[in-house]
Amino acid sequence: MKKIILLLLLSFLSCAKKDRINHYLPKPVTPKELMDNGFYRYNYKMKIILLLLISLLLFNSCQKIDRINHYTNELVTQKELADNGFYKYSMTGLEGIVNEKHTLKDGDPVVPSKFTKFIMVVYTNIAPTNNDKRPIPVFKDSNAIKGKIITYFFKNDILEFKSIISPIDNNNQQKGLFKTKKDIEQYYKELKIPIKEIPLEKLRNHNDSIGLRSRFIINNYESYFYLSDRNEMTTYYIKDKKGNEDMLVWDFYNENSPYKYVE
Repeated sequence: MKKIILLLLLSFLSCAKKDRINHYLPKPVTPKELMDNGFYRYNYKMKIILLLLISLLLFNSCQKIDRINHYTNELVTQKELADNGFYKYSMTGLEGIVNEKHTLKDGDPVVPSKFTKFIMVVYTNIAPTNNDKRPIPVFKDSNAIKGKIITYFFKNDILEFKSIISPIDNNNQQKGLFKTKKDIEQYYKELKIPIKEIPLEKLRNHNDSIGLRSRFIINNYESYFYLSDRNEMTTYYIKDKKGNEDMLVWDFYNENSPYKYVE
């Protein structure tokens, strides 16, 4: 796009009419001579066209483009994601363990439960809606999404996991990069990134799809691949995974998502 605009600018400048009239001579000139030398109507139009081309070039150069290969499992920062055009969302919540000892007859605990406050920050390539600044509910209409759905979850500023999902397009064709375990291994071997397959383990909410999953250590981080229609990849950047990360992704993209876009 930039090359095309530059070529148009060069072509425009090379075709621009130069003023070759010596205006100090007391010689009358015609409107045609003035127009032929870039005056009046043509001169004004050229300025407008030039300004429009320059504005388009500057706008295109200021757009943030995602240059990260999210499959390499590199540890990325929030700033890097923001610099690559990702949108930031945030939610504040409480978590803790309910004390079930010494309960009353009505079931209420005698000792109050202990909860701690946390802030979950999510970076994604999915833009917010125009109405309530929530993320677009991609699973409600995945056909409206072009390309992969990439989501990073930071809890109290610590990157916990990421999700990459390839939605099904309008023709019901899989956009996924991987269809088999062999595809996965071949991809990382070509990039010379360490990869090792490890045995599967049962995760909460995943027992029904265990036959579709593959588990690897890639670039020192544990990753699951779901070789289904959505061709999902989940990478854990912490050891203490909860096993419900897929539900967190679904909740984030729900039409009633508790997350709000951060300007």
